[in-house]
Amino acid sequence: MELDRISDMPSDVRVKISSSLPIRDAVRTSVLSTNWRYISAMLPHLVFYAHSISTLPQKFANAVDHVLLSHIGPVYKFKLAPKHICVRDFDRWILYVSRNSIKEFILEILGQPYYKLPSSMFLCRDLTHLELHKCLLQPPSTFTGFKSLKTLKIVWVRLTGDALQNMIAHCPLLERLVVEDCDDFNQLNINAPSLQVLRFIGGFKYINLLNTSNIVDVYIELYQFACKSSNLLRFFAQLPNIHRLCMKAKFTKYLADSCLPLEKLPKPCSPLQFLSLRIGTDYDKDILLCILRMCPALEELEVFASNYKAIGGKVNSWVDEHHSCSNTQLGRVKIHCSFPEVDGALELIRFLLLSSPALETMTLCTTALHPFVSYNLATKLLGLWRASLNLEMILNDNVLLFPKYNYGTSFYDDVMSVF
Repeated sequence: MELDRISDMPSDVRVKISSSLPIRDAVRTSVLSTNWRYISAMLPHLVFYAHSISTLPQKFANAVDHVLLSHIGPVYKFKLAPKHICVRDFDRWILYVSRNSIKEFILEILGQPYYKLPSSMFLCRDLTHLELHKCLLQPPSTFTGFKSLKTLKIVWVRLTGDALQNMIAHCPLLERLVVEDCDDFNQLNINAPSLQVLRFIGGFKYINLLNTSNIVDVYIELYQFACKSSNLLRFFAQLPNIHRLCMKAKFTKYLADSCLPLEKLPKPCSPLQFLSLRIGTDYDKDILLCILRMCPALEELEVFASNYKAIGGKVNSWVDEHHSCSNTQLGRVKIHCSFPEVDGALELIRFLLLSSPALETMTLCTTALHPFVSYNLATKLLGLWRASLNLEMILNDNVLLFPKYNYGTSFYDDVMSVF
């Protein structure tokens, strides 16, 4: 008889192969041979998608029950993504995994009412990764925290600000926190000494970061806020080691509701290397300039300048007002703007070109332009003075060739080489 190499593979290899398959196909491997019969029953990672099993609630529940009843050994990862829910089924499954050394739990409720997590969920002491979608989160009074949790992601979760604050405070090893589209918080207090990545999408009136000196990556997309005072200095003081900062929607306005005097700027924030923000008014422009002055080590800048309107209907000159600003480490710039706001963006481009001697790449992404309009815009870009002699200018994926010298009157040949 020929050697059956598939069946003679070591059991750990067979488990690894089955773990990479959808749960339905992994169960089907039990018919290959006697050596494969119980492999699917030992899978440590169980992932159940409605589209990969059945969109019918009863069939989906039966499939999950069959796998859990025949399972042997611990369950380290358990993920559910059903289209319909039955509270009794969910409570039973969560109770089962809470007794099986669960480390990663992901629950994505799709298109159904909010599901209230049972108390057994808070008994998973070994959790390192927790994701909840469209749930009602109310930790019991006896909850002492997830002592091993490193990643917490909640999306469309109903909870109070105090509940989130207490949960974070009781997760001493938390490194990554994601809060998206949850109920608006009056005051968002985050006390997490091990936190490194913070992502927040939603609304709050006030954010306070306590004992968060290890945060290096922040993404905040703020829909609404009520605070009327400047928060720029306090925000950067709470993040002394930040490397990446992305500010979307109204968060730029939250940092400074009015112009911030340059003489009040704090000591330089040396670690910041990447900055992404949206410019909507001159106040946003002032925030960008303040951050550029505060962050001498900034290497990459992304600006969304769509709908940029200056106060009073006039675009102020970036260069004339801030000619002394120098971005010595800035190497890559990307600017997004629609065609009507190109003139406002040109002032920003001119400022960055003159103040960035190490600039290597500048990319301007605009809406689809008529070839004649593109030619005129390219001519303006190539006519701008620049501090860097090793600069590549890109306009909508087209590389513009600067003239040999840093000045000139005729760019026709260079522009026509692109268009």
